[in-house]
Amino acid sequence: ELFDLLTKVIDESDITSTLRVAGGWVRDKLLATEEFKRNSSSNPKGVDRLTSKFKGPSMGRQGTKVIGAFESGSVSSLSLVDPKDVPVDIDIALDDMLGREFADHLNDWLTQHGQKKITVGVVLKNPEKSKHLETATMKVGKFWIDFVNLRAEEYTEDSRIPDLMRIGSAEEDSFRRDLTINSLFYNINTGEVEDFTGRGFDDLKRGVVATPLPPLTTLLDDPLRVLRSVRFAARLRFTMDESLINAATDEKVRIALGQKVARERVGSEVDLMLRSQDPVGAMRLLINLKLASTVFPICDIVNCKNGELGNSIFDGGLNLLTTTHNHLCDCKINTPVWCESKVVTASATNGVSEMILIKDEESRRRLWYAAFLKPLRDHFKQVGQTEKAKAGKRQGKKASRSVIVKLMVDELKRPLRDAEAVEKIMKAADDFTGLLNAGCDLSATTCLLGRIQVVYHGKDDESGHITCHMGKTAVDSDTESDPLWTHAMEFRLLVSKVLERVGPLWRAAMILSLSEQLAVLEQEQYSYTIEGDVFEEAQGEAREGILQKYDSFAGALMQLGLVGIWSQQPLIDGREMKSDDILPNVISGPIFREIMNEQMDWMTTHPGGSKESLVEHLRSVFDEFV
Repeated sequence: ELFDLLTKVIDESDITSTLRVAGGWVRDKLLATEEFKRNSSSNPKGVDRLTSKFKGPSMGRQGTKVIGAFESGSVSSLSLVDPKDVPVDIDIALDDMLGREFADHLNDWLTQHGQKKITVGVVLKNPEKSKHLETATMKVGKFWIDFVNLRAEEYTEDSRIPDLMRIGSAEEDSFRRDLTINSLFYNINTGEVEDFTGRGFDDLKRGVVATPLPPLTTLLDDPLRVLRSVRFAARLRFTMDESLINAATDEKVRIALGQKVARERVGSEVDLMLRSQDPVGAMRLLINLKLASTVFPICDIVNCKNGELGNSIFDGGLNLLTTTHNHLCDCKINTPVWCESKVVTASATNGVSEMILIKDEESRRRLWYAAFLKPLRDHFKQVGQTEKAKAGKRQGKKASRSVIVKLMVDELKRPLRDAEAVEKIMKAADDFTGLLNAGCDLSATTCLLGRIQVVYHGKDDESGHITCHMGKTAVDSDTESDPLWTHAMEFRLLVSKVLERVGPLWRAAMILSLSEQLAVLEQEQYSYTIEGDVFEEAQGEAREGILQKYDSFAGALMQLGLVGIWSQQPLIDGREMKSDDILPNVISGPIFREIMNEQMDWMTTHPGGSKESLVEHLRSVFDEFV
């Protein structure tokens, strides 16, 4: 429909331009056809699920768990990323006029045929933002269209921004692109796909990431392309071409990446890698290509001179990310109760709108950051006193920021909210681990067996009320003194402190805590030389024990109405607290904060309790202000 419209504009406006769809749209459309099904002949069942502990020279598909094998033109049930969620935007290249000129012709045609004009946005030339020629943008139907020019370019040694940029031919444009699979054109005028490099079709069929020109030249011209190569290998689950691997590991490329590419662009590529179908494969590629220390310059942050420290942190991060990612993929097939969509109801979440992690792309992305960078934070905690002493000599707020914030905000240029969310996940994961190591899984099991429930009744977090139950018996939380109930409420208060800090990211933190335990178990497995059914059976039992412990713990949180507790509002606000009927002689300051905290603790241990009972409790505890 879109292409028919554009063809009519060309035919009826006496335009001589050839319109070509460029780049990713052509690639992805071809991949969806039967002819380009990956591995259709050599591996009809899809890509094998290889062990996540593969230690060989993985450069793409090998050595990572499959999360998005193509089956019948779509992604398998193991995928956490649905390609259908990707917005449709199309780049259309023109050979003899500017995009703005063609957009004007399109609007003239629409006006002549009684249709409304479409607003045109013009992105002016801005080399610093990789906009080397003017671009016209408009939304035609459901498609966002960028009208661009075919171009040719030349580079200088000290910059990734082309020194010479001009409108070029289709062949010149194809060869200046980063990868052969991105150099294909769909000619709208003729209805044919064009492969000017002579390699695009073949590489797409073979599942190979390669460059149109000699790879070392391509990467040195624009070092960002090495990260784009990694990203596309991870996104499409392709293998990197051997010559591209050799060029990517060249020290000159690493130096150029550090000197010529803005940190914003590096951070943006990392973020896209972690949004891809295979974030594990992307991070593994960065490590195996020896790019990790350039992309994540942790030694510059913590002043470490020992390269082995960085290597051990990256290896630990990759192991934890692999375990976390694999476990979440398994949860999509064998879903624990606390990860099921049907349990995320208003009654189970205190009326707070919540999304399960399998469907929450933003929380998943932040979880991948947290898993990969957790060993860095753990190392920093061990040497924290020394580092804080160094930081204390500097002035300003930046001196006291954590290593995670410094890396993500200063080096990767990610938003502060992302860095803070990643730290929340890490801290809460440690808190959950500490609670379980202290025996809270037994308290959780007691609550489940005792069928102790806190149920919210209402559609949102403002208009509902709470009821409490022990088995089939309703409980008055104001007066109930049964030891089982008292113990359950003490457990509820303890866990609520963690949930209040982590908020909606609690599921990500729980998965990270669980994955750390599984990763330790896997490391123990690979540290033994014993083989046989007995050892494997013991490992399987240990793994099952960990899963059951966390399932019970998370199940108890939901049954006790703790999900959404971070939205709990006090029954008595600050002004009313000072009224004659409550604590008229209370003074402002730390003691007032202590009183408000005591109120929230009472509400947590007396869910649905009355305001009268709360007032009586506060007047009893803080009788000096009555």
